[in-house]
Amino acid sequence: MRIGLQDNTRWYPPAEVRVSIQALISALLPGNAGFHEMLGTYLGLEHCICAGSARMLFSLLLQELWKREGKQRDQVLIPGYTCYSVAASVARAGLKIRVYDLDPGTFQPDLDSVKLSLDNNILAVVTQHLFGIPSPVMELKKLAGEAGAYLIEDAAQSLGASLDGQQTGTLGDFGFFSFGRGKPLPLGWGGAMVGRYPSILEEIHWPREGRGYRQLLTTAMIQVLSHPIMYGFMEALPLGLGETIFDPGFEVSSMSPVLQRLGRHAIESLKDLNAHRCSVAEVYSNELGGYGPIAVAGGSCPIYTRFPLMAGSGTIPQELKRLGIRRMYPKALTDEPDIRRFFADEGVKTPGASMIAEKLMTLPTHMGISRDTASAIAFEIKGFSEASRH
Repeated sequence: MRIGLQDNTRWYPPAEVRVSIQALISALLPGNAGFHEMLGTYLGLEHCICAGSARMLFSLLLQELWKREGKQRDQVLIPGYTCYSVAASVARAGLKIRVYDLDPGTFQPDLDSVKLSLDNNILAVVTQHLFGIPSPVMELKKLAGEAGAYLIEDAAQSLGASLDGQQTGTLGDFGFFSFGRGKPLPLGWGGAMVGRYPSILEEIHWPREGRGYRQLLTTAMIQVLSHPIMYGFMEALPLGLGETIFDPGFEVSSMSPVLQRLGRHAIESLKDLNAHRCSVAEVYSNELGGYGPIAVAGGSCPIYTRFPLMAGSGTIPQELKRLGIRRMYPKALTDEPDIRRFFADEGVKTPGASMIAEKLMTLPTHMGISRDTASAIAFEIKGFSEASRH
């Protein structure tokens, strides 16, 4: 190893958790908690709602759309490889899951798979921008529209990314964003939703609750525990860090005033965070061009919350995990029995999604990774990839 990476006491987080001290302090001070207004301005939209989580907003939106459609369309078409929370949101809304396949070279929808799944039972089609890499939306939106379905963008990982000059999350009928750990704006909690139908967003309601000081304290503690000297100890604790769980029983809650104030101040750093991520991704792209980087569509401006690489299957060794290198979601949705029982069609297959789950590795791009560190990580990835090929 090079550039000090041989120091076994240092563990790098896989994704961004950093929030500035100034933002944390400002969240405690009296002031306007209207984060939704600032976020709407940032996205160039008038209507934006914020709540306890993106999955909650997505689930409540589906319930509202289902009600408006006379409860006739009861299926939601989602990517075969996606965050389990997307599937959990559909299940929590009382709807059935349909899945379409993905191209493992681009993570973009396999349009033939989409067309085979679209019928008059589909309430909504979900597209996603994994790792902040924009996925072309317009063809999918056209197909959804022809089938009488809504197009919903999962922009949980892509706040600040754009496609043909438009922000991801604003291209479909609705879009949702997440502010959890590892997301573009890592407040630790919360989510937002935007859409082209204000009257629908206005009908989405959830209970109001506490001011959020406990959540703010947790976010502050994470700033300390995510330091490379400390993160290895934190991962050793039974905290479920990085664990992917399918849980349709999640709670419905608000985004507290304290966290909204945190968001108002933290969003000022988003441009710098995304610029750093792109700078680190440039190093990976240059040094790992022959080792399975994901193709980016023309007109895209990615932000790379992590850098994805189809580098090979097998268990990631400890020396790479220590560098913040991980798999992502453990299985394609079709390969998870607990999720399949919510499928409308249990016989569906998604070979592209299954290949992504098997071979995808993600490399850290957060503020704790310098360009020199990224170069050293790329060197280690080459060794792992070569070994897995033989």
